[in-house]
Amino acid sequence: MAKNDVNLGVNVDEATVEEQKKVAQKETKNVKSPKQSKGGKKGKQANKPNFGAKIAKVFREIISELKKVEWPSLKRTKNNPGVWANTGTVIIVVLFFLIIITAFDIGLLSLFKLLVGIK
Repeated sequence: MAKNDVNLGVNVDEATVEEQKKVAQKETKNVKSPKQSKGGKKGKQANKPNFGAKIAKVFREIISELKKVEWPSLKRTKNNPGVWANTGTVIIVVLFFLIIITAFDIGLLSLFKLLVGIK
């Protein structure tokens, strides 16, 4: 073993150490720097995917997650009154807040027009 190597309690011959160094050097040569990337782009833009690719990735992940969900059969949900009651409750609450927020928006818009003097 070389003088600078640390003794870890394992006998390692110099040939093995040299072989590992050669493998490590080959691996570092195969790794491309950002300047060597394809497409002629330089710097940070070389590794940055475009906007369409990001959106496509999000949708692929959503579909992947939805496939993992164990969906109940239609026969089971059709005969379950709790499902329909909960669905009806959600629809009523959404419509209620839709009306409230729309009224609030129209009121603020008319107040703004009054303050600015727009007819």
